[in-house]
Amino acid sequence: MSWRAAGGWLLAVALALGLRIPQLDRRPLHNDEGVNAIKLAELWEKGHYRYDPHEYHGPVLHYASLPFLKASGAKSTQDFDDGRLRWVTVAFGSALLLLLPLFSGALSPLALGWAAVFLAISPAMVFYSRYFIHEMPLVFFTLAAMGAGWRYAQTRRARWAMLCGAGIGLMYATKETFVLTMAAASGAAGCAAFWGRPPREWISILKQAWNLRHAVAGLLAALAMWALFFTSFFENPAGLLDSWRTYLPWLQRAGGDSPHNHPWHFYLERLAWFHPVKGPVWSEGLILGLAVIGWIDSFRRGSSPGLRFIALFSVFLAGIYSVISYKTPWCSLNFHLGFILLAGSGAAAILARIRPVPAQAAVGLLLVGLAFQLAWQARRASIDYAFDRRNPWVYAQTARDVLHLVDRVHAVAAVAETKFETPVQVVAAQSDYWPLPWYLRRIQKLGWYEQMPPKPWAPIVLTAAALGAKLDEQSNKQWIMVGMNELRPGKFFETYVEFGLWSRYVAQRPAPTEEE
Repeated sequence: MSWRAAGGWLLAVALALGLRIPQLDRRPLHNDEGVNAIKLAELWEKGHYRYDPHEYHGPVLHYASLPFLKASGAKSTQDFDDGRLRWVTVAFGSALLLLLPLFSGALSPLALGWAAVFLAISPAMVFYSRYFIHEMPLVFFTLAAMGAGWRYAQTRRARWAMLCGAGIGLMYATKETFVLTMAAASGAAGCAAFWGRPPREWISILKQAWNLRHAVAGLLAALAMWALFFTSFFENPAGLLDSWRTYLPWLQRAGGDSPHNHPWHFYLERLAWFHPVKGPVWSEGLILGLAVIGWIDSFRRGSSPGLRFIALFSVFLAGIYSVISYKTPWCSLNFHLGFILLAGSGAAAILARIRPVPAQAAVGLLLVGLAFQLAWQARRASIDYAFDRRNPWVYAQTARDVLHLVDRVHAVAAVAETKFETPVQVVAAQSDYWPLPWYLRRIQKLGWYEQMPPKPWAPIVLTAAALGAKLDEQSNKQWIMVGMNELRPGKFFETYVEFGLWSRYVAQRPAPTEEE
């Protein structure tokens, strides 16, 4: 790579970091982020981690977080603020750009450059790089495995087979939905290899591609990553079996047994054109339009089989995710990654066909201008609309109001004689109280209930409003409701405090100023 190309790459990485880093703590933790934070805290405090197959994802995210937390100077889990937790996914999302040179030969240098820009500024990629969930590491290892696989196809060197296998193993240890990616990749690889070749040549193609020693090396690398992480570095052998058992609850979800059922066009709507009532228009139409051009160009005579693989992989995986009724918006990253690579190829194809040079420069400037509006959307999604339901990537998001609830609980507990050892009870049907377990981690005596516990109640009680607890009436005002706060859209929590404790809290509050 020339110094000029390297400089351009570093600028793209700087752009990616510039969009991903600012105000990382602006958005409260999503309930999924809260679950991940609790699992990470367990690893940090106890020094070990045990994989739970019951609706939890893989262990890679938690282990990968440790060096970032240590580098941040965190001494305990009390130092784990929302921003620090998200450093790891910012790193994975930005490091995607560093993997693109692996696709040299599949995409032209100009196509790789445009793909780097689109990876840096895609609103979906930027938004979920700031999300402490497993999707961005999964996308990173997917791109790494694909890139290593392409290098192996070009060089037939064992080290690339091993790196490809290691990438696949890390995909598995990150999130169980890697099987969908593998299904799409397998189908795309077969179609790309046989494309334009008569069936009588297929056997010879397979024989030429097959190398038993390299296949075994790749398989062993994949198994090593799988075993290393699911056994918690060989401390929990049962994790290997659990990595298979995890598919039982996920199969139920995919089959429609979930509140997250959405129509087939759920992802397309968010990527192509999302215009909520009284909200701005959101669209990654530039990427999608260029991806269509890149997709068509991949089937042109003389085009790279690597580009054709990316085209088929993207469509296959998008089809798989669209057919499955269970949908969450971050899942779109898995196939949007392919769309972005195709968009880079599409941009390069347009510029390569334009003559003379002034016209080419004009089109290039037009693309830069259109790319600028994508970067602006990314910034708006991550900062201005970070927790606004009019943002297409905000989904079941925790309301900022929950932070007021947490502050109130901490403030009331602080005036109690037992301080943060004051018992607190949290009541919500179906454990629908996340991410409160994370935000209330300073409270040392927390009880979690799905229905109202019997008397005597704790000095502080938080109940889902839907339960209609009315503790003030039931206790003849010995407990009083001191606030109602939104947890997430349509979900509210009531705060009840024992009257004597609340009186002490009110008495110790500073007197309001005249301005107040």
